Amino acid sequence: METRILLAIHAWSSPSLDTLFWLSHQFGTAWFCVPLIVAAAVWNRRRGDGAEALLWLALGLSTYLLQEWLKFLVARPRPFLWPPLVSVASLSFPSGHAVASATFYPLLARDWSRRRLGPSTAAYAAAALFALFIGFGRLYLGVHWPTDVLAGWAIGAAQTLVAIRVRDRGR
Repeated sequence: METRILLAIHAWSSPSLDTLFWLSHQFGTAWFCVPLIVAAAVWNRRRGDGAEALLWLALGLSTYLLQEWLKFLVARPRPFLWPPLVSVASLSFPSGHAVASATFYPLLARDWSRRRLGPSTAAYAAAALFALFIGFGRLYLGVHWPTDVLAGWAIGAAQTLVAIRVRDRGR
């Protein structure tokens, strides 16, 4: 079933979509996420919220360690149904990009909303759409199985919700 889903998505491939989803790949890489985490932590610290800065750093570290541990534990190979547009060397489950997108972009929306920089509904909707864009990109690029992405979203959302509840309970 997962193979059929990926092949159906791939049937819609085009040079324009290749470029768009190559870009989605970039938003989930360590080269993008690490500076985002550090910038958000520094921004929160400078605004006097050291606990929120610590939350960003803790989620950044836990996101990396958790998905790497699960990749090692499950050891699921990546699909190889067509030549990939991006180079990936790690195992498939869970999608680290999906974990990161479901962790960091909602957390960014939370920061945005807490500082009253815009409407919170719009910020959370944008975060959800961005996470969907990144996750779907993993399928379009053919580097993950659909269940890798679904699990990544679930893991990222769950760890973020737990961390925020713990953080808010500590206030």
